[in-house]
Amino acid sequence: MILSIPGGVVADRMDRRRLLIITQSLAMLLSLLLALLTTTGHIAVWHIYAVTFMSGAVGIFDSPARTAMIPALVPTEHLASAYALNITWRQIATLAGPFIGGVCISKFGIGASYYVDALSFLSVIVCLFFMRRRPRPAAAEKKESPLQSVRGGFNFIRENGAILGLMSMDTCVNFFGAYRSMMPVFARDILGTGPAGLGALLGVPAFGALVGSGFVMAMGDPRHKGKLIISVTLLYTAGLISFALSRSLILSLIIVFLLGLVDAIGETLRDTLIQLITPDRMRGRVKSFDQVFMSAGQYMGSAQIGTTATFLGVPGALVCGGCLGSAGVLLVAKFARNLRNIDR
Repeated sequence: MILSIPGGVVADRMDRRRLLIITQSLAMLLSLLLALLTTTGHIAVWHIYAVTFMSGAVGIFDSPARTAMIPALVPTEHLASAYALNITWRQIATLAGPFIGGVCISKFGIGASYYVDALSFLSVIVCLFFMRRRPRPAAAEKKESPLQSVRGGFNFIRENGAILGLMSMDTCVNFFGAYRSMMPVFARDILGTGPAGLGALLGVPAFGALVGSGFVMAMGDPRHKGKLIISVTLLYTAGLISFALSRSLILSLIIVFLLGLVDAIGETLRDTLIQLITPDRMRGRVKSFDQVFMSAGQYMGSAQIGTTATFLGVPGALVCGGCLGSAGVLLVAKFARNLRNIDR
């Protein structure tokens, strides 16, 4: 959260492809560092904390450049499909990564697995070097100071009701509906299942996201994205309430599958609409502010639902959160009229 805004400024002030090569190279070096510390027997807990922090910092500079570069590589009519495909591969990595990591550790050991991880970054770096259609450097004003660039990005979001509405709606739902942090309690105390059931509850939303991304790719470039986003977000909040009231493991698995599905649809359409509205010279900064909104909603939401659960119980806290999230979406829909009426 501290480095999100500077990451967006950098993404708007230099060649995004070059920035991605730098961030991916740094990520590879961090994995190599862990590999060397592990294989030489010098690894300590503080090393892992430090590398984790630095890896997160690298990712903060990587994400705005990566997201902002997609519109420069893909025709406008295929943008929604491109973001859907991006989410699809991310979910595949989420599902397959731990499995591949477990196989590597069991076969070759932890140190060798870090070397495998480091080598995996080479494929991304090579693809960036040989990218057939290279985007031009971002068109940020070179005479601007970094502080002026940040102020310019903030003013653009503040004056654009559709983008501000989308970010506010996402933050509201994440803040009041942070159900994943309470999943161990739902699994053990409410649904009466063990580690296997918990693993299923945590993993099934990723399969739902794969299906949701497939729906968006099948739709192509839907019109009236603003209304669609409002509708699927309301469905998501209704799903949160249904999950809180469920006492059946099978029913709960079906609900979290649907939550993953509508969440992927909403995220894809939301990213697409924000990128369509935002001029290229601002895309890195807008994405960085979006990261701040998203992180604040997720992290503060986990604290909020835990605190509320001490008074209302976990199901009661999530029902309350779902209702408040729905109210937030309806308020945004009422006051951000240009979001409802936008025809893209």
